Amino acid sequence: MEGTSRRQFIARGALLAGAAVGAPALSHAADAPRPKTLRKLLDIGPGGVIAPGSAQDLRVAGNAGYYADTGTRWMRLWADWPSLQPDGERAPDDPLSPGGPNLRALDEQIALANRLGIRVLLMPYRFPRWANGTEDLAGEAPGGKAPEYRLPGDAYGPGSAWAAYFAFLHDRYHAGREGGPRVDGFELVNEPNLQLWPQAGVAREVAQLLKTAQGISARNAHSTMLFAPSISDDDAPSSERYTRWSEFVPALLDELEAIGYLPHSGQAWSHHNYTDVERRQTRTRSQAIRALLKGRWGGYVEGEAPTVFVTEGGARLSRMPDLYPGEEPREAQARCLRDAWALHARPDGAGAGVAMFAQYLLYADPNFDSGLLDPFPSTVKRPAYEAWKAFPVDS
Repeated sequence: MEGTSRRQFIARGALLAGAAVGAPALSHAADAPRPKTLRKLLDIGPGGVIAPGSAQDLRVAGNAGYYADTGTRWMRLWADWPSLQPDGERAPDDPLSPGGPNLRALDEQIALANRLGIRVLLMPYRFPRWANGTEDLAGEAPGGKAPEYRLPGDAYGPGSAWAAYFAFLHDRYHAGREGGPRVDGFELVNEPNLQLWPQAGVAREVAQLLKTAQGISARNAHSTMLFAPSISDDDAPSSERYTRWSEFVPALLDELEAIGYLPHSGQAWSHHNYTDVERRQTRTRSQAIRALLKGRWGGYVEGEAPTVFVTEGGARLSRMPDLYPGEEPREAQARCLRDAWALHARPDGAGAGVAMFAQYLLYADPNFDSGLLDPFPSTVKRPAYEAWKAFPVDS
């Protein structure tokens, strides 16, 4: 893709976000009903773009082989904005951009996934500090939040820097383009009810995010699925740092209604289900959220409406001794995955309306050890790896 000036980059985002949203909807979403198939997604982590060549890079560490061995046909990649556009004066594809190596790494990983038949869910992640006014903020923000999660004044409006960035990603990777690397979906944000700050008014910001993204998608005839709001299902009470899922969902639906937003058939609801998995809950958050959505959310429908995609989840090995003191921790982690899959794979009950099940990380992160393998450079497969491998391959 030819280099783009910063002014052209911002202008292009505003143009695309302002496009009409009445383009043809995806035909496969509503016109071709089929029996439920639970998709199997393995989130490789953000490191492959933040630090190309790291253990979270699809091109290294035997990662592509693990996807093939476990029959995993979906992966989530993180398009980390601070890494891909570290200089606000230069567009990500500017030949002089210091983020050039990171962009090449993302291109190559998506292209490799395309060749291997792995479907990619790509997520624009975080804010560069030049975009949210935190360049002079030393260390962590108040409450321990990272500066890159701070919402700027115009976080997601049609003329925002984020709109330009997402337009760049959509143009470069959308499923309808004729050549080059392509993705099968864009997940618009990561756990906004947990990561973004300030939390006050965050539902309003995410509503605007969906509206802006829909306008950009329309420019390319809604060729590629959109997923949101990808919320945390933690049961912690709402505070200045966190908005509980049961409060965030209705608040977001209210804000969407207030701005007249209607999800098209290529817009899917997504969320994260660590609590369901780790606590082996049979009354799942997936179904509680579906109950909140019923009658208020349309979008992508597959089987019984409303449809929910679980795009991140897992069980942390570090939590197993406290939750299941009578079980060997590694076996307990594997059982958490098996029990959760069995519930979500049902065509009814806890599985009704659930279209995807996700596992966060192949190699465990020492700070979040939900991986299927021990932390890199170890190649030790945990029992959870064999549990994941045993789950059916989606068609």
